[in-house]
Amino acid sequence: MEITFNLERFDTLVPGLGEETPEDLHEVIGTEGDRYRDGFTRACLYLVAKSPADSYGEVIAIGTEYGNTAALLGLQREAMAKGKLLSPQYFPSATSSSAAAFLSMRIGATGGNFTVNAGPLTAMIAFWQALSALHYHRSSASRLLVGDVYCPEALADAEKDAPDLACESGMTHARFTPGTQLSARFQFGPPSAGQGNRLHARRYGRNAAFAMAAFLRAAQDLTCGQSVTLESRGGEVQITRHDDPTFDIRRSTV
Repeated sequence: MEITFNLERFDTLVPGLGEETPEDLHEVIGTEGDRYRDGFTRACLYLVAKSPADSYGEVIAIGTEYGNTAALLGLQREAMAKGKLLSPQYFPSATSSSAAAFLSMRIGATGGNFTVNAGPLTAMIAFWQALSALHYHRSSASRLLVGDVYCPEALADAEKDAPDLACESGMTHARFTPGTQLSARFQFGPPSAGQGNRLHARRYGRNAAFAMAAFLRAAQDLTCGQSVTLESRGGEVQITRHDDPTFDIRRSTV
């Protein structure tokens, strides 16, 4: 399946574990209800809020391995400590898809939202969901967020599962709109034996945010007719440039 689209912008956020990173975090996302948020939700809100657009009809697709695990663990700890005195405000942030719902509410996106966890294919399937919404005319634009902000428990689990892979917190955000600038072709199953510009996701560590950022950066730099492929265990996706790059894709790293 080949889907055409325009890549309007992408941003990468590499948050620290402290509340002060990035410096304008609470200025951008606000402080109301923040004590119940986890770092993953804050990072998602920050990236989307920093890239305003006409959001009506947009779809939000999040690909994450651990998501808001920290909020869920916080709920469990508070429940053990306070019992019946537990604040009900913990619950909205402690469900597996709460970050996507909060993003939709924040920007008024009405096209729906998805949260995907599919092991090594997480980023690819979230990307496919975001582009499929454009292809089937279910949205005026799509936002993709990929990555994890590791709480200590998630970091320990990740390192136990794959100690050979670098494991750093980070999120990548992209916004896609209908168009013919680029096309993406997805293949699930064993990777092809194709040559050319190929990126291997494992080289960028466990967090798919960094492989996705490298992939989108490479796509931005393509000239007409060139392609780049991102290969993961279980599938691959190839982006090809069709239109000349007549406008600058907005890109930032925070």
